[in-house]
Amino acid sequence: MPLELIITPGDIAGVGPEVMLKAYAELLEDDFCEDAKIIFTGPKFFWQKLAEALDLPVPENYLSSPEIKDAFPEGYELGDLSADCGRFAMVCLGDAVRYCLEKPLRALVTAPLNKEGIRRAGYGNAGHTDFLAAATNSSDTAMAFYTEELKVVLVTHHIPLSQVPGALTTEGILSKIVQADLMGKKLGIEKPKIAVAGLNPHAGENGILGKEELDVIAPAIEDANIIGIQAFGPLPSDTLFHFAREKRYDIVVAMYHDQGLIPIKLLDFESGVNVTLGLPFVRTSPDHGTAYNIAEDFEADHRSALAAIKLACRLAKE
Repeated sequence: MPLELIITPGDIAGVGPEVMLKAYAELLEDDFCEDAKIIFTGPKFFWQKLAEALDLPVPENYLSSPEIKDAFPEGYELGDLSADCGRFAMVCLGDAVRYCLEKPLRALVTAPLNKEGIRRAGYGNAGHTDFLAAATNSSDTAMAFYTEELKVVLVTHHIPLSQVPGALTTEGILSKIVQADLMGKKLGIEKPKIAVAGLNPHAGENGILGKEELDVIAPAIEDANIIGIQAFGPLPSDTLFHFAREKRYDIVVAMYHDQGLIPIKLLDFESGVNVTLGLPFVRTSPDHGTAYNIAEDFEADHRSALAAIKLACRLAKE
């Protein structure tokens, strides 16, 4: 049974469809996913028109239900935030998820959407990660990020910084360490070394600069080691990422969004990949947004989309 990679368009007023088509064209040239069937979610006429405008190969395979065709926002404008484009993005995503759940060897690669657009469309404030967890009844998911130099799993993600300390629990941190370990094994690392960041400066200085390391984070690391996971820390985040980049550690577990994302985007802004762990299928996405400001130019960098498709193919085959 061949692997099927399902690509969603995201918000079609942004650069998502463009970068996915550019990545697809490059894949056809280097045969990286030659044994995979790549399926584009959305009406064929949409992808065909855009591919012709970009002078790129027209995709061969499509997932397009009557609901998707009905939701297509006729008259949309590139670069414009709208509820109609938000609704279309979510209808496509919902159909893609249902398709991925039908049988194994299917992976999902999602183009960027806009949270304000989907909120206006009546879908609340949930982004991809929250929607996918709810749609698949997955209670233990994690947001992760992949580059060649650095891999990061987040304990908390889209919450205000002021709420992070109260959101940290030993059980929650342990679950993310477990997810990081599974991710490392899917990447072919037999015994991943997981570095766990502290929350406070200098990882709390033995309680002088904060108690979270002693009371919450360290017990999770101890529990991880008891079940056979190589977890280290809590480690000061101002030096941790340097050592992870030098391969002393395989994956970093970060306590909050910017702690993990700043080093990822500093090291590889163009080719980072967002990965949702804990779903019944592989899901990856380019690590950037809709970029409305350049959508009309058709000059978007597609390296992150290409990396997302290649990583989905790699993870789904493990």
